[in-house]
Amino acid sequence: MMKAILFNLLFSAFTIGAAAQGLQIKTGDQFPDIPVRNLINAPVVSIQLSKPAIDKIYILNFWGTWCSPCIPEMDSLARLQKQNEAKIQVIGISDDTPSRLANYLKNKPSKIWLSSDTSGFFYQLFALAYVGQSAIINSKGKVVALVRTDSINQKLITRLIKGEIVKSSAALKEKAINNNDDIFGVDSTLNSSFTLRGYMVGQQSMSKRYILNGAYKNRRITFVNSSAESMYRAVYGIVAQKQIAYEVPEKEVSDFDNKQSLYCLDLLVKAEEKDSLYNILQQRLQQFMPVKARIEYREMPVYALVNKNFNQKESAKENLSYGFSGRGYDGVGATLANFANDYLSNELGLPVVDETGLTQKYDIKTNVEVRTKEGIVKSLTDIGLELFKKEKKMKVLVFYK
Repeated sequence: MMKAILFNLLFSAFTIGAAAQGLQIKTGDQFPDIPVRNLINAPVVSIQLSKPAIDKIYILNFWGTWCSPCIPEMDSLARLQKQNEAKIQVIGISDDTPSRLANYLKNKPSKIWLSSDTSGFFYQLFALAYVGQSAIINSKGKVVALVRTDSINQKLITRLIKGEIVKSSAALKEKAINNNDDIFGVDSTLNSSFTLRGYMVGQQSMSKRYILNGAYKNRRITFVNSSAESMYRAVYGIVAQKQIAYEVPEKEVSDFDNKQSLYCLDLLVKAEEKDSLYNILQQRLQQFMPVKARIEYREMPVYALVNKNFNQKESAKENLSYGFSGRGYDGVGATLANFANDYLSNELGLPVVDETGLTQKYDIKTNVEVRTKEGIVKSLTDIGLELFKKEKKMKVLVFYK
C-alpha cells in the first residue's frame, strides 16, 4: 500500500511539473484542470477552478509575506471581498510555507483564502514578471483578465460582475534569451571598455560588481535593464529612499514599466584605475545620461541602531558576503555598519546609522515573519538590537537636468 501511495505522489508531481513546462495560461484561456491546493484557512483544502462549485468570480492574487507592497494590497482585497462577498472570492497564492502563512493569519486574520505554493507553480504558469499581480477567473472557469493587483477596485469588480470585458494590465515575463557569452562582448584581453545602450530583450534586470579573483577583479561593473536612478544610487552609495530628491518628474528617473527608460551599461577600467571605478562611472553617467545627479547634505530624520543585548556570533570570515530578502538578512563577515546601511536603510526607507559601538565582524541572520516595519523591528529585537529616531545631516542624491 505504501508503495502505491508513493507512486501516486510521484506521478502527480511529474504530471504537474510537465504541465508547468509546456503550458502557459493567458487571458481568454480556460483554467486548466489542476486544483489549487494547500488552502490553509478555507472550508476546503483544495479547489478546482476549471469548474468552480460555487458561482463566484475568483481572484488569484500572487503575493508573499516577504513583499511589503503586497500587505496593503491584501488589505484592500479583503475590504473589496467583504463588500462583494456573494460575488467574489480572493485566493492569495504565495511561495510561503504553510507555517509562515499560519503565523501571518495569527496577526492578521483574513477571509481571503491563503494557498501555499512553495514551488511557484501557478506563478510560473501565468508567466508573471513579479508578484503583486492577479489572475481573474469567472464562474465558468475562464481566465478573463491578468491585472496588477493595485488596479483592482470597486469599479473593476462591478464591471466583472456585469460580465464586461476588463483590460489586462499585468506584466509578463519575456521569453528568456539563453546566452552564455558575455552580452557586452568583453573579454579578458581588453584593457578598458565602456558600453551604454537601451533595453535588451530577454535579459533580467540586474547589476554586478566583479569582486572575485580574475581578470576583472574590482575593475568592472555591469547593469542590465536598469533605471537611471538605480545606477546613480549604486555609484553614490545611496540606499534609503528618503535620501533621494527629484527636480525632474520621478518617472524620468525610474520607471520599470517603461522599457524606453531602462538602460544596459558596462564599464571596465584599467587595472591601475580600479580604485577609481565608481568615480569614473559617475563621470560617465553625468556625461551620457539624459538625467544628471548631484550630492547635497540635508538635515533629516534617521534611525539609530543601538545595542541592547546583541547575540550574534563573531565571524571567522574576513570578507563580507551577504544576501537579504523580505524574509530577512543572512550575512557573514558583516559589521553592524554594513547591516545598518546595506540592509536596514533599504528596508525602512530612512537612513539607518550604526550607533552600537560594536566594530567587530559578525555572522548575522534575521527572520522577518511579515515584511512590515513592525516585522523588521521584531526581527531586530530577537537578535538584541533596537532602533530610535533622531535628526542627522545626511547626503542626498538630487536628480536634475
